Amino acid sequence: MWKKTMFAALACWAVSAQADWTLDPNESQLTFLSDKNAGIVERHHFQSFDAQLTSDGVFSASIDLASVETAIHIRNERMREMLFKVADYPKATLSGALDAFDSDAFSTRPQLVSIDMNLSLNGSDKAVTADCWVSKDDTGALYVMSAQPILVRAEDFGLSEGIEALRAVAGLKTISQTVPVSINLRLIPNT
Repeated sequence: MWKKTMFAALACWAVSAQADWTLDPNESQLTFLSDKNAGIVERHHFQSFDAQLTSDGVFSASIDLASVETAIHIRNERMREMLFKVADYPKATLSGALDAFDSDAFSTRPQLVSIDMNLSLNGSDKAVTADCWVSKDDTGALYVMSAQPILVRAEDFGLSEGIEALRAVAGLKTISQTVPVSINLRLIPNT
């Protein structure tokens, strides 16, 4: 396990050392939905995350799991401790590359791009694909917005037990085991 963690850290460091675009945190959002009792859907987000992209299309992102915000303080604490286990796994990471990346192609109109990534969460790694709209403005900033939510299955990352613990402590009948995640990112060029 420490080898995976070390590799992920080195990959993120290598990308950030040569990044051509970095996240504008004030203009970016990472949100997810939860469904409890088969029909009560709530929107949540992470307050702290980072992303970098190189001119070769290599990207990395890091999500501070302790920054989960559900609008209910006790639920935030329970998700940190019981679901994400932030004491052991403080971050989730995404990494990958855009094939044949050419930032100039996005300057005329948004392009639909399928992005293959590796998601590392709770000590597990899984390949995920995101279909995103990518565009570029006249300042050189890139905008990446999910065309449809990315579905993250709890069982793929060993989170089912944590979801069951949350369900029991909250006295709920159900909590969905699949979570739709949406991204809306503004990446600004490094100067």
